[in-house]
Amino acid sequence: MPEMTESEIFDQFAQIVARSLRIDASQVASDVHLTDLGAESLDLIEISMETESQFHIFLPDKSILETAVEVFGPDILEKDGYVTEEGKRLLLRRMPATDAEAFAGVVAVKDLQRYFLRVDTWVRMIQGLVRYTPSECAACGGPMTASMGFRMKCSRCGQEVTLRSGEEVNREWVREYYENEYQAGTSVAAAAAAAGQESAHLSEA
Repeated sequence: MPEMTESEIFDQFAQIVARSLRIDASQVASDVHLTDLGAESLDLIEISMETESQFHIFLPDKSILETAVEVFGPDILEKDGYVTEEGKRLLLRRMPATDAEAFAGVVAVKDLQRYFLRVDTWVRMIQGLVRYTPSECAACGGPMTASMGFRMKCSRCGQEVTLRSGEEVNREWVREYYENEYQAGTSVAAAAAAAGQESAHLSEA
């Protein structure tokens, strides 16, 4: 798709929300939560489907934290219903710095779920996925149009491509973070601890 600004995405998403919830689009503000506008489970499903259809994207089924927990394993990013310090570090790397306050202090996982229902969070997610939707055919340069399912088809040569899913994009980012930042950090910490123990033994000797 042609590159869209955050403002353009917001305007289109606000219209989707307004139609789904039968409210005026002026009520849809960036810092408003969809649930505060009256959205329930079925409404969120409808909003998701309309968003995918209008922007030609494949939304993730899970939040970035849920995906990350699958990669990291239990009790590293969340424990006993609360986000750990390691979990906060991951979220702060993924989310904009302006949202840092949302991850300050004690953060319950259920409260974090509300963060992912905020309009501006949706807008950023859409903007991140739109860039993976091709507007031109890689084979012939022809224009791409929506096809069946999560696919795009070239109107000139007929070549089809499958859209990258939001889940795939999130998992790829998490794995990169896990390997390049989390594991690297734990290795450095372990080496420093080992060096400290060795230094203590030498001092005793």
